Amino acid sequence: MAHSGGNDDRSLSRDIGALGAMSTVVAGTLGAGLFVTLGTASSTTGPSVILVVVVAGLLATAIAVNYSWMATVFPGAAGSYAYVSRTLGNRLPGFLVTWSKWLGYMAADAVLAIGFGSYLQVFFPDLIAGEGEVALVGFGLLTVLFLVNLVGSRGYSIAQNVIFGLLVVSILVLVIPGTFQIETANYQPFFTGGADGFLAAAVPLFYAYIGIAVAGQMGAEVKNPSRNLPLAMVGGTLVLTLLYIWTAAVIYGVVADYTTLADSARPLADAAETFLGANGSAIVAIGGLLATASSVNAIMAAGIKMPYSWSWDEVFPRWFSAVNDRFGSPHWSLLTLYVVSSALTFYSAGLDQAIKIATFSYLIAYFAVSVTLLYARLARPDVVERAGFDLGGGLYLSGAVGALGALALLTQAYQGSLAIYVPWLLAGLVVFGIYWYRGRQAGTDVGAILDTLPGVPSAEYDPDIQETTADD
Repeated sequence: MAHSGGNDDRSLSRDIGALGAMSTVVAGTLGAGLFVTLGTASSTTGPSVILVVVVAGLLATAIAVNYSWMATVFPGAAGSYAYVSRTLGNRLPGFLVTWSKWLGYMAADAVLAIGFGSYLQVFFPDLIAGEGEVALVGFGLLTVLFLVNLVGSRGYSIAQNVIFGLLVVSILVLVIPGTFQIETANYQPFFTGGADGFLAAAVPLFYAYIGIAVAGQMGAEVKNPSRNLPLAMVGGTLVLTLLYIWTAAVIYGVVADYTTLADSARPLADAAETFLGANGSAIVAIGGLLATASSVNAIMAAGIKMPYSWSWDEVFPRWFSAVNDRFGSPHWSLLTLYVVSSALTFYSAGLDQAIKIATFSYLIAYFAVSVTLLYARLARPDVVERAGFDLGGGLYLSGAVGALGALALLTQAYQGSLAIYVPWLLAGLVVFGIYWYRGRQAGTDVGAILDTLPGVPSAEYDPDIQETTADD
């Protein structure tokens, strides 16, 4: 089938290098997982939360391997959307997997922006006195990062690299001196809740890894994707695991009673104060500012790729895939995310529920991509031949671990999510159905669309590996 080049004027530029992709994963994921969850998750299992971090890290690494393998075959925008739709030769499954993630991304940006305002309040308590001022600061951060992302992936990458470096330094300032203050007696008793308590802690702690595949969303903008995307996603996950283990070992080793951390709204700051005094809170606040800013930046850059890719595939309004003539950024998609996220910072009544949707949606995507990998290994030898690396039977293991692990977590994460997820999913089906019908009436060649990769110029992508089964 002929390869369509009709979207070439809407393609994206590969301006993100290995460091930018790595900082997207690490700095874009660090946040509440490090500054809050490492402490609060111990309520059911005690200091053995250190071991839970390791187990959650193994699952996260398996999922990162699955995404990395798929990314070397389909290095396009929107990650899981491209992997699922191109492997299955059908746009609908990929759309359903990513539709609710779009809502979650916009809500997450708002929550993180509010968190940024809360950390800044530590330094300016009189100036940032109430929720309105905190929301205004969050809006300011969103505005600055909107402008950063508007100038394209090059501006995003520079900003993310700088924040990444400063964030790692701020964490090391905490954990290095803390390492020398550890009292091993504080780790006893290690297991306080038995097997049930240990497993209960695994669910919230996995959320600390929830952004490990975010670099895949920007696959069309990463240089040498066959090398840099696996390096970013697998390497970044290993870096995150190391930082989480080290930090957990320090905070439980310096605090005599783990319940102090389990019951605290600011566990990392409480632990830091035991060996850094009053400076501990300030250092943690600086780290929190950097972590929330980097997460907002990464989520904003990644979140705009979903409507961009749907539009590229003609199941969403066409203007969402339009790119700025000067900067090459999908400005309408970016503007939509900015406006909605900004509005949510001032109207936060439903944010907690929307964040649950984000987590639930991430797990659905992790499950779907892991299953897609297994399907490709079993039924698509043409896809396997194009992969950038081959772990043999190891990929069956990572696929099975990723799928079963995500499914197990979904059995917990669905609680409180379905009330919003189901109506939102139905709305997505209506949107998809309208554009599918319009395309059918216009005689759209779906096969030709699937012969392209969102965000990637036609001359760069070989369509011969696509199946001919189209969704209509």
